[in-house]
Parts: sequence; structure tokens; C-alpha cells
Amino acid sequence: MSTRLPQVASVTCPRCGNRFAAPVQDVVDVGRQPELKVRLLRGQLNIAVCPQCGAGGMLNAPFIYHDPEKELLFVFTPNGLNVTDGAQQRLIGELTNAVMNSVPPEQRKAYLLQPKVFLTFPSLTEAILQADGLTPEMLEARKAKARLLEQLLQASDELELRNLIVEHDDALDYDFFALLANYIESARVEGQSALLGRLLMLNNNLLEMSSLGRSLKARREALESLGEEITREELLEKLISAQDDGVVEVLTAAARPLVDYQFFQLLTGRIDTADEPEATHLKQLRTKILEVIRELDAQMEQEFAWAASLLREIWSSKDREQAIRAHLNEIDDLFLTVLEANIRSAEEDGEGAIAEELKGLMRLVFSILEETVPPQIRFINQLLRAEYPHGTQKILNENAGQVNGELLDLMTALGEDLEASGREELSRRLSEIRQQAEAMLV
Repeated sequence: MSTRLPQVASVTCPRCGNRFAAPVQDVVDVGRQPELKVRLLRGQLNIAVCPQCGAGGMLNAPFIYHDPEKELLFVFTPNGLNVTDGAQQRLIGELTNAVMNSVPPEQRKAYLLQPKVFLTFPSLTEAILQADGLTPEMLEARKAKARLLEQLLQASDELELRNLIVEHDDALDYDFFALLANYIESARVEGQSALLGRLLMLNNNLLEMSSLGRSLKARREALESLGEEITREELLEKLISAQDDGVVEVLTAAARPLVDYQFFQLLTGRIDTADEPEATHLKQLRTKILEVIRELDAQMEQEFAWAASLLREIWSSKDREQAIRAHLNEIDDLFLTVLEANIRSAEEDGEGAIAEELKGLMRLVFSILEETVPPQIRFINQLLRAEYPHGTQKILNENAGQVNGELLDLMTALGEDLEASGREELSRRLSEIRQQAEAMLV
């Protein structure tokens, strides 16, 4: 069965009064389109941006949520609809029938006849998360971290922010930084450049002022210090001078190919010539490195086996497109690495037909992944794939309507993020394309 396409709604901008058309996803069937669940939980579903003034936000639009695996059927009918009870019941019936008609008769179950109605978006997302196994206590903890994040964002000056960080240092844990990263990604996807700037600035302050932030920063700086041509001797010195186990872990993981028999010979030689207490420290370091390596190798072996199993499942499926969509949230860089390895192996073995079919699968995966990306991000990705400068200029000229200040702000934010993550070459390329785009607005 095909997936249901978004409907078109007429929207009146609350800021400037402009009327425009916007797509609305009224059926969120995560069995067919699992990426919609991610967008919903991030608050990125049914977002509209006024083309005249740039105001945007979530539409007050009803939709139905269907998770066949968990047998969930939820209908969201927001309070602000201002419709009669009869009209609301007809709406629920229409949405329920849309789901029911998409399910083969032999797969229809009783839960499809009894949708649960939600009047507020938070209550809907809470029910979805509870079905995923989050307890009320876990949900409350998430809400508390969200409230703390808002409180930190509203700090009036650096002194107030520092005091808040000191006061809540224990709560600024890995889960909090993951929540902050989620907020940053959402702001970037939605093109909210002002909010994105505030979130990135808060992230930088937390890396300087919080206990975990300083540890994370030390690990990042240790990774950045590795460079591209580091030797075993240089790596050993960095590991010896590491201030905590976290730095040892990230350095060992990042430079895993160098941590071999020759490396351990160097370390053993240092132990044999060292005096106490240095020898004790070096032995403890060796034990820690060996522990990290065992964990890394076991994890990598497990992850490769999982990615290979997923590839086999998709490859043997009668409908590969449907199989990809069903596992979209599981397809990552490792899966693509395994797929590329299979393509090379087929080519080396002279299996040209299989290699071409695998390449077709790769193209299909990328095309489906591209569907989940917002239009502006998709446009930027298209530019990054094009030849610079003539290919990129041609694309910009053909899509001049998309070239505006909002696009430039998004390019700037993405470039800074790429540079911060160590992808300087891609950041430089995006900066050059941004200059082309900016020149068109002069």
C-alpha cells in the first residue's frame, strides 16, 4: 500500500495576516513512515513558515497517529479548533477510516475501532513515549531538564548563568547535553537562526562552566590535538598526560589503528625504565587501554553484525523501498559502510550485475533519506554535492527564489557546526557557496 501524502491547508499568518498554503500531515503512520515519529516528537511536524514575514510555528491542525507494532491509534484534536462535538466526531471518524482503509482486511484489529483522543500536544507525546517504555518518573525527569534548559536560556547575564550552572551542576549530565543537542538540531532544521545562536552560545558556556562540560571539552580538545599524521610515540605521550579516563577512552577510540603490538611494546618499554610511582601509573594506563580496546572491538563486531543482518533483510525483501522505510531510523553511517563494502566485494569478485544492483539500493536509500530532510537543508545538500563554482552557481541561479537571508543564516550555522565537529573542508566549501549566494542578494 502507498503512503498517504500530506494534505494542503490554507493558513493565515498571525503576525502579518498573509494567507498561504501549507502542507499538513493528517495521518502519521509510523509503520509506513517511521521518520514521522521522530519529527513529531521533536515538534517538527506540521510546521508552517509565512513566506511574507518569516513567522512560523506548529499548525493547530488535527491528525491521527498510528503505530501498528504497538497497536496504538491516537487522534490529536487541539482545543483551538473551535468545532462542535458533532463535527469533531466526524473528523475523528474520517481520520480513523483513512488508517483503517490503508490496512489489509486480514490485519485489522480491534484497537483500530477505538482511537484515543488527545486535546493537547504534550499529552499526546507523553502517551507515545510511555508506550516506548518511559515511566512517568523518566518523563518527569525529561520535563525537569527541559525546564532547566529554558531557565538557563533566560539568564539575564553571565553571572546569573554561572550561578545557575553551579547550583544545578549535578543535573547537567549526559541526558541534559543530549537534550540540548536535540534542541540545537531542531532549531537548525526549522531555520530558527536567533534561537540556534542562543543555544550554541549556551552550549559553549556549559562546556566552560559545568563539570561534565569541562570533561567533554577536554575530550574534544584531545581529539583535535591528534591531527592527521600522529605517530605512536606522540599518541603514547598524550595518553600518559591525560587527566582523566574519559580522555584516555576517546584518544584510544579515535586512534585505534595505532594501538597495536608495536604501541604496547613502546608502553612496556616505558614501564620497564620508569621509577615508582610513574611505573604504577603506566601499568594502570595499560590496563585501562586494554579494557577500552576489548570493549571497542566487541562493540564494533556486534554493530557490524547487526548492520550486515539489516542489509540482508532489506536485500531479500520483496519490496525494498518499504523495507528501507520501515528501518529508516536504523540506517546510519555503519550501515552505509557495510553496503559500500559489499559493492566493492562484488566488483572485485567480478559480480558486476550484483554490484550494480547494490548501487541501485544505495541510491534508493539516499533518495528516501533525502525525503526526511527539510527543503532548505535538502537544497544545501544539493549544493554541496555539486561542482564548485560553476555547478553550484547554476543551481543557485535556477533556484533564485530560495536564496534569501534565512538561507544564508542557516548556511552560517551549519558551517560553524561542521567546523566545530572537525569537518573543516566541508565547512570551507559551504562558506564558499554561501559567498556565491550572498552575492546574488546584493
